[in-house]
Amino acid sequence: MWKNITLTILALTALSCRNEREHKNRTDPQHAVLTGDEKKDTAGVLLTENRNMQLRGSDSMDLSAVHTTNESNATTKVKFNELEIAVNGMTIFDAEKMERIQKDTVEIEAEVGETIEGRTISISSEQLIGLNIEQRYETSVTIMNEGPHCDLIDWKHFNSDWISLKQNSNGQFVGDKYTEQDYNTFPAVSMDELKQKVKEQCGEDWFKLLEKTNSPREYPCAISISRYFLRIVGKRKDNGQKVSKLIIIKTPMGC
Repeated sequence: MWKNITLTILALTALSCRNEREHKNRTDPQHAVLTGDEKKDTAGVLLTENRNMQLRGSDSMDLSAVHTTNESNATTKVKFNELEIAVNGMTIFDAEKMERIQKDTVEIEAEVGETIEGRTISISSEQLIGLNIEQRYETSVTIMNEGPHCDLIDWKHFNSDWISLKQNSNGQFVGDKYTEQDYNTFPAVSMDELKQKVKEQCGEDWFKLLEKTNSPREYPCAISISRYFLRIVGKRKDNGQKVSKLIIIKTPMGC
């Protein structure tokens, strides 16, 4: 009964995550998220703006809507030497970083509720031909404690296969969308193994939260997408040499 009450509170709180995001100080220790040995500042409940949220008896949650309902008017541009990528409808932290020319691999952090799924992606290049974009995703386990959460992003993951993105009538690529089952896919792990990892990475208090938890999909545990990957491939016009760029998009597992 207590779990269901807690989940209901989380669900109601989560609906305001996006509105409150702009008012949070990202260095506020009350919003700490633990990842590995460092404390980051984009924490909160895992459920954000899931309009179709259902609290089921298993305490599992549909997290796929978290990353499909929010679409801003922002455009995120990533510049490489040979090309420029523009992702329409996705807002990121540290946008100023994208003003610089990036190396072949760049990691960016999406804001809460932002995603690559269903977004249109444009490529501009005067040096390359035969451009193609592939996408895959990674899932991780998170441990929730109402507001703060501990994300096991340096532990085990499920990694999907690469999928080539389709183009719309305007020649833009469209980010692939994922289902609730995709979000919940994760390799089999024992609870003893998970609890030990939580104890090592998150601490004794977090370990105690899992005393009666029987599955990584049972609250206060949850599985969700933690990173998206975009691989852009093309050939140089002048010599036919293959060029490959990788964009890693970290998505907050809470607000």
